[in-house]
Amino acid sequence: MSIDSSRLKSLFQYEEPNEKLKGKVISVVNQIPYNCILNKGSETASTLETGDSLDATPISHLERRRRSTIAGLGQTNIWKLSTRRGHSAMYAALDSLKKDYRTLYIGGTGPIYTKDHKQVESDSISSIEKSSLKDLLATNYDLAPIFLDDKLSFGHYEGYSKQVLWPLMHYLMWPDTVDELAYWEDYVKVNEIYANEVILNYQEGDVIWVHDYHLLLVPQIIRAALPKAHIGLFLHTPFPSSEIFRCLPHRRELLEGVLGANVVGFQTYNYARHFASNCTRILGYEYTPSGILGNGNLIQIGIYPIGIDVERTRYHCHRPGVAPKAKAIRERYRGKKILVGRDKLDPVKGVLQKLEAFELFLDKYPEWRDQVVLIQVTSPGVLDSPGLEKKASEIVGRINSKYGSLEFTPANFFNQQIDRDEYYALLQVADIGLVTPVIDGMNTSSFEYIVAQEERHSPLILSEFTGTANSMGAAVIVNPWDFAGVARAIAECLNMSKEEKLMKYQQLNKFVTSHTASFWAKSLVKSLINIPKNIWTTTDPLDVSRVKTEFNNSRKRAFFFDYDGTLVPICSDPELAEPSKEALEVVTKLASDRNNIVWVISGRAQKYLEKWLGHIPHLGLSGEHGCFIRDPDSKIWVNMLDTVDMSWKDDVKEIFEYYTERTPGSFIEEKECSLTWHYRKADPKYGPFQAMEMQNHLEQNFVGKLPVECLTGKMTLEMRPSLINKGIIIKRALTQNQEIEFILCAGDDKTDEDMFRVLERIELGGIELIQFTVVVGSNDKKTMANWRVDSTHEFIQIIKQLCQK
Repeated sequence: MSIDSSRLKSLFQYEEPNEKLKGKVISVVNQIPYNCILNKGSETASTLETGDSLDATPISHLERRRRSTIAGLGQTNIWKLSTRRGHSAMYAALDSLKKDYRTLYIGGTGPIYTKDHKQVESDSISSIEKSSLKDLLATNYDLAPIFLDDKLSFGHYEGYSKQVLWPLMHYLMWPDTVDELAYWEDYVKVNEIYANEVILNYQEGDVIWVHDYHLLLVPQIIRAALPKAHIGLFLHTPFPSSEIFRCLPHRRELLEGVLGANVVGFQTYNYARHFASNCTRILGYEYTPSGILGNGNLIQIGIYPIGIDVERTRYHCHRPGVAPKAKAIRERYRGKKILVGRDKLDPVKGVLQKLEAFELFLDKYPEWRDQVVLIQVTSPGVLDSPGLEKKASEIVGRINSKYGSLEFTPANFFNQQIDRDEYYALLQVADIGLVTPVIDGMNTSSFEYIVAQEERHSPLILSEFTGTANSMGAAVIVNPWDFAGVARAIAECLNMSKEEKLMKYQQLNKFVTSHTASFWAKSLVKSLINIPKNIWTTTDPLDVSRVKTEFNNSRKRAFFFDYDGTLVPICSDPELAEPSKEALEVVTKLASDRNNIVWVISGRAQKYLEKWLGHIPHLGLSGEHGCFIRDPDSKIWVNMLDTVDMSWKDDVKEIFEYYTERTPGSFIEEKECSLTWHYRKADPKYGPFQAMEMQNHLEQNFVGKLPVECLTGKMTLEMRPSLINKGIIIKRALTQNQEIEFILCAGDDKTDEDMFRVLERIELGGIELIQFTVVVGSNDKKTMANWRVDSTHEFIQIIKQLCQK
């Protein structure tokens, strides 16, 4: 029978609904974007401090401009606020949401200081002072501050976050001197405090975005209290491969914490792929092109490259203090080509590699020795690395002694904070921008460089290991470890024609100005508003009396049953799973009623279905998860993938055979459209371990590259085409029988979630459709199904009652 495809589209919502946010956006960050200054008993000036020292102009040697007065900042006689350094892109992005949504910022205050820059002990701040700050921040900024005990805050931020997680995310192991266990306890407690603050402020209709590695446990803690909340987590750092992340003693807890979110966002596909690999290898969860399938829930994985506030950056570039500093720098290096680098002094920022490459450039290209200067500015990094500064100074000294003179120093190293005007002056005067970390997540200095170069169009050299490299292909992409390659790139940029510079700049500028911080923030919110339904709580026992009532009141009914685990119990030997006499009688009687459409939709090969159920009149059969179908009243099996390339099976079979040889008790079941690896008879610990290893192998090499997916079942691992699943059969059957009023669909494992998910989205032309989606098995299963029965025997008895007149 042919399918009316237009009718099929009208029945099911293929496009995600563009729903509007009913509540507010709750953004949860480690620290709020303001420093809080306690000013007891003194008058407070209405100035917005920037945190820069007045003499922070080591390059231009020009006096810093006076700080401007900011009206309406909202200080009290107790508190004064100043902007916090760092994370400007994230803060600008979240602030931009206020134009379109109601918002709430939740974050820690960070260390609190007096106006004399002395840190205030947390237990010395009175409840009145805390209330005053809460009122100030809530009234002016829709912000809820969190006050942490000093010791707890240190263990969470300076301890576990900075000394364990941050290095690990950047492929560095924490030193032996770090007490990971003690810091872990503080990390957990602080995450609980943040989560509880969110729960306290949450209202139905809100969406929650948690940010970065400091708060990885927060989504799961919120989920336990708010099962239906829309929660997202965005990781601003890289995410390491499983070989690194598996070293972490609390790896499972962190992954489970993240997977409490509905959506997990990353800067690049590679970071997302590494996260998925960790979920399969450590937790044994299934990875699909749509996300991670764990405990019956689909956690979506999203790629959201962050941007900057272009207008604010442009404004900073044109501040009155920038032009004089830019002019002074040009005068100081008159006649020279200026290479500019601005990094934190961390091992992963590639400062040493950059200096080594510059030295090699001067060696390999002697014609440029007296014509090029490198200005490398660094600020304190996340990790305390005194040896790094010493080593950088040694390389700079070596370069200058070899290629410099009393009048000229080709390498200029400034390890100190510089003010904002001087920073943008440097970006403007640069003839080449050098952004070459050995690994990095959110590096937005390359974006700021592009905005600053609106007049000069100087080229950008960018490390392939930055999170922005995939988005900025018009930059000169380099491997920072390849010193000769970086040296060639410098020479290439110095010899680049004006036309090529302009062409590359226009491409980079187009991306930077379109993928802004605001665009990024709105993308995060939209992804949470339109998430598919997930069930984070256990289902209720099936209301049999209601099923009987609705069944009797319906004129046309449809039944869709899984086979193994639903109609028959799971058997250790799959070939012995024949249906009982009672099950055959029930299905036969149900199918004999011409008002019923009955399908058995199984992962079994069609030969088994034909052998055990083929004799039942008017019964529809589907094998291999929808790959083969036999319509009711037909004896002909149809291959739904007749035109699909199945050549991938040979390669997958080799991998299956490799693991079978090394896993006693396992065996391969080969079907026409899929391959299944059974390990039910293998060692109960070694079998699942090998299954996770093989799953990771398959997902890294096949899933996402070919139209296939890897499914984990009950002691099985199956590779099948992703173009079809059990849900497709339900779509087809309902399209051909549009008068159906009642549906009962039952299954027991992950492959049956495709059926439940399809039925969740159905809209049947205005007809009120009664649905019962039923999961068979223990009550701890998390599933899309709305109802539950405990066993196949109980399910057969329920169907038997429906057949009784």
